Amino acid sequence: MRYIKLILISALVFFAMACVVAFFIPSRIRVFRMTSLASNRDSVLNQVRDLSQWKKWYPGFENVVLSDELVKDGRVIKATANGINLAISESTDSSVVVSMQKGSSPIVSGWQINKDERNDSLALQGYMDFQLKWYPWEKFSSLMLDKSYGDFITRGLNELKK
Repeated sequence: MRYIKLILISALVFFAMACVVAFFIPSRIRVFRMTSLASNRDSVLNQVRDLSQWKKWYPGFENVVLSDELVKDGRVIKATANGINLAISESTDSSVVVSMQKGSSPIVSGWQINKDERNDSLALQGYMDFQLKWYPWEKFSSLMLDKSYGDFITRGLNELKK
């Protein structure tokens, strides 16, 4: 009985310590990458604004078939791809924000083009925002998001450069 009590108290203390450490990990994580472009601003963002064009540049969408499409101004602005709901939530002359949702928590992806003053080119930025719950296992798993999604964003940005 003494060992069982020790194991239960140890597990409780370990869980409490994990919660305290997880408290210091932020609940909102942004994975961000940037590249330089010599292309025209409109030609790049037009590919991002139209979900039907994502097959050409977005990693993993090469063979995806869009369903439940909503077309506005000749562009697909809302669709479902492999069970993922995609919706362009904001589109300006220099940025595009897309909400991706599969399950209960959406992921917000965005692309923005700015003038790079150091050289005569454009800076294309891509990011993904993740909103995490307070659970320690979810907070600790967020430490791996930069490596896994950062490479993913970089591949998409490189495809847009072509």
